[in-house]
Amino acid sequence: MSGVEYARQETQQLFLAALEDPQAQVLCAAVSGLGHRPHPEALPRLVELTTHRDARLRWQVAVTLGAYKEASATEALVQLMKDPDDAVRDWATFGLGSLHDADSPAARAALWEGLEDNDADVRGEALVGLAERRDPRLIDYLLKHLDSNCLVYDLEAAEKLADPRLRAPLQAIEGSLQAAGRKGYWFTCLQAAIGACQPGHAIR
Repeated sequence: MSGVEYARQETQQLFLAALEDPQAQVLCAAVSGLGHRPHPEALPRLVELTTHRDARLRWQVAVTLGAYKEASATEALVQLMKDPDDAVRDWATFGLGSLHDADSPAARAALWEGLEDNDADVRGEALVGLAERRDPRLIDYLLKHLDSNCLVYDLEAAEKLADPRLRAPLQAIEGSLQAAGRKGYWFTCLQAAIGACQPGHAIR
């Protein structure tokens, strides 16, 4: 029967035991499994593994921590947002910004710091995470960054904020792109953002 997890508790115990394996590949598999089948006993070890020397393992930890909503998981994601590996920071930022709903000053500060990252995906995930939290400071940020070269992340953030102050620059982009005949997914996201930024929705 579809949707039924086979031997959940048994596999969780296997994954927990494998968290002590000396081989990084085994650790990666165990960490991945505990993302699909979370277990609270795994969290302390997952936090320890955020400093493992293998970037692939740290990346897997960043992915898996998105399934754990405890404060220690949130704090671990904040630390992984400073990782030297771009892919690790990307997933940690996505986990904190979009998978966790933590809205502490520390979480917002980490996301704002992510807006200065040298990786475009990290910056984008940080932007979307702040928009999820409806941070009013993003209005000025987007007013400076919304143009025909902006990314889907910017448009998604504008749609989530749904603030009418963003409507004019979005419509200006739409007009220039229609003249150039540009369509596709990016243009669809632009139209969705314009539709969301109706009068009466300004952030207070």
